[in-house]
Amino acid sequence: MPIIVSVAVALFYVLSVLSQLVSGKPSSTSSFTRTTSTKHGSTSTIPSPTATIARKNPKRGIAYASDVAGDVINANQTASVISWQYDWANLPPAYLATSNIKYIPMQWGAGSIDKLVDAVRAQGADTVLGYNEPDFSEESNIDPTEAARLWMQYIQPLKAYGVKLGAPAVTAAGTGRPWLQKFFAACSQCTIDFLPIHWYGSGTAGFYDYLWAIRAEHPNVPVWVTEYADTSDNATEVLTFMNDTMRYLDELEWVERYAWFGFFRPKTGIHYNLLKDDGGLNALGELYTGAKTVHTEIVSDAAFAEYQTVVGTDTAGQPLVTSWPVYEPSNGALRAASSALSYRTAFLGLSIISAVAIGGVW
Repeated sequence: MPIIVSVAVALFYVLSVLSQLVSGKPSSTSSFTRTTSTKHGSTSTIPSPTATIARKNPKRGIAYASDVAGDVINANQTASVISWQYDWANLPPAYLATSNIKYIPMQWGAGSIDKLVDAVRAQGADTVLGYNEPDFSEESNIDPTEAARLWMQYIQPLKAYGVKLGAPAVTAAGTGRPWLQKFFAACSQCTIDFLPIHWYGSGTAGFYDYLWAIRAEHPNVPVWVTEYADTSDNATEVLTFMNDTMRYLDELEWVERYAWFGFFRPKTGIHYNLLKDDGGLNALGELYTGAKTVHTEIVSDAAFAEYQTVVGTDTAGQPLVTSWPVYEPSNGALRAASSALSYRTAFLGLSIISAVAIGGVW
């Protein structure tokens, strides 16, 4: 008799798992979520990564700031949702070119701009990013009128080959938007297919304020957020910020793409890097890629003695606009996860009860 009961229990468990697979409901190997509280009193549901083949997110990309070639393996694995990448250059290094992640070239500044058309055509690129922070003296630092002249001479010709042109990406500091206005005034014949923007600060309110301020000034131009991060010293706050803003950007139709800064290993005083010391994905990296670490690589400190990442803040004491209401994310994802979990619990419970009942009959 005990053998028959055991067989019945096993049979009903197998039937429950098969039913879940057929109905598309999650099984015990599906991803679950964890919930953290935000400083505004709301909750943020943070999904855990899975080891399955991922459906790529057409918006989500990486700003590749790592100098370790093998680190890209954690971004281009089958479980990753990353769909595009850039590294501030107009031609990719071999390890990015062969990574099977779409590469977007950039004309960082005025240097070698006469080689841009050839570089873009040689790699078959269909999109190019414009100058990097031209309003900032420590970045490309170009006068807006000169930037417009160079654009018409060297960047505009790419339209003849069907290439999408991204405007110069200014800082979110006080010099950024005025520079952009002067550039557009001097470049009235320039084709601008989308507007890349950068933002660094603390908290979602300032980020959303800036997004909508840009939208108000340029209502007919799609936006790419090509650099952004929460610069808080609190790792939990940074993780919550990432989770909330990714969901928000995914829902905004006029935001075509976004890239968190950045894909690099730990640096002193920085809490927004996506990688650990060995190149594996940290909590931010797992959340952003939707995947687990599949590759690590130890490198000596001496090999990177001269390496420094881009400074995280555009300018010291950068002010944040606070006139816009704070975005409150919906609880749709949380409800969906709860429903799925309730379904699984109820179904397995029914299976066990049924098995016990049959055992009692026997």
